[in-house]
Amino acid sequence: MIEPNSFGGFAISKRYLINLQTKEIIDKPNNTKLPYNLDTKVLIYEDRQKTWFFDIADFLKINNEAGFVILMIAVSYLESNQQYRNGQSSRNGSTDAIEQALKRIFPSMTQSEIDIFIDGVRHGLFHDGITKKGVFIDASQTEIYKSDGQSLVVNPHKFLDEVKKDLDSYILTLRDIHNSIERSSFEIMWDTQKGI
Repeated sequence: MIEPNSFGGFAISKRYLINLQTKEIIDKPNNTKLPYNLDTKVLIYEDRQKTWFFDIADFLKINNEAGFVILMIAVSYLESNQQYRNGQSSRNGSTDAIEQALKRIFPSMTQSEIDIFIDGVRHGLFHDGITKKGVFIDASQTEIYKSDGQSLVVNPHKFLDEVKKDLDSYILTLRDIHNSIERSSFEIMWDTQKGI
């Protein structure tokens, strides 16, 4: 057993700590050390995404004014996750990475809708702090998104739910040792992150 104050690590998710010098991982609830290997990295990635981001976004659903924040959390997953799938940073190619993610998660989304989403939602939220002209949110609509070709209305709650399903599917893929390409791409991206 590890004494709680003897580890001296940093939280890399809600459940896990890492000692940056020794690369030791501790599972806080079980008070045990884990090997610093691909399977542990997947555990940490899943826990980080779910507890630091998606659980918070789910909690915010009770607040009628939190739609933009919920959507920001969900949209940030698109590029981030695509980098792991591609095994490389999206530097100078974020639009392409987001487009890949949207096509995977929302295969019925047209190219016009993708373009409106990337510019009006993603770039609007992350560069301007609000969606751009012609893009609205509505948590009461039954569709995840709807468009008339020029404007787009997104249900941030349903959008988040679809993104969460994508993460669950990805984690299953990574846990299957037969998916060597996906596992290798994930680990390459993980290992290029600063500080871990």
